[in-house]
Amino acid sequence: MTNPLYVPANEFEKVRVFALDLPAAKAEAFIDDRPANGQQTRLAQALGTLHVDTDHVEVFPASDLKGIGLSGYLVEGIGISADDIAPDANMLDDEDGYVIVVHSAAFGGEETRLTPERPVRHLGTYRLAQAEPPEITFPNSIDEPSVASPQEPEPLAPSRVPRSLALVGLLAAAVLLLVLAYAFGGLG
Repeated sequence: MTNPLYVPANEFEKVRVFALDLPAAKAEAFIDDRPANGQQTRLAQALGTLHVDTDHVEVFPASDLKGIGLSGYLVEGIGISADDIAPDANMLDDEDGYVIVVHSAAFGGEETRLTPERPVRHLGTYRLAQAEPPEITFPNSIDEPSVASPQEPEPLAPSRVPRSLALVGLLAAAVLLLVLAYAFGGLG
């Protein structure tokens, strides 16, 4: 028995890779195991858990990956960060039997503890390179429609009038007042 592997609730960003240490004929029987309702699959038993959704599990012979190797498949095919795989790349590429790739979704969002036992051997747990959860935007309020408001125009900046021009205008206004006062008899 190996150390337990913890799968937190609602995990979505990890992939666990296992070797299946069985000869090809027995590996095929192990994979094709379809028990009656309510019973564990041999894979779930070997992983030490009650249920594994096989829709989120890949099982294949590593020999199918000639040319790119298991590490290349994990990076290029699944989207694991190359930096995350780098320390284990040689070990992963040396695998020549069946490989089991278990995506987080295989556990249905439930918190799970895996205790892998023979014939399953844990090779590594890796994080997806693009593992950011999707951003969900909610409207400000349920009562408010989510309609984009029109952009308000920017306020105009106050104009800068040169002081000399302002002084001329002020003098012109004073002269005009004097002319009007004289015309209406206030000064004469």
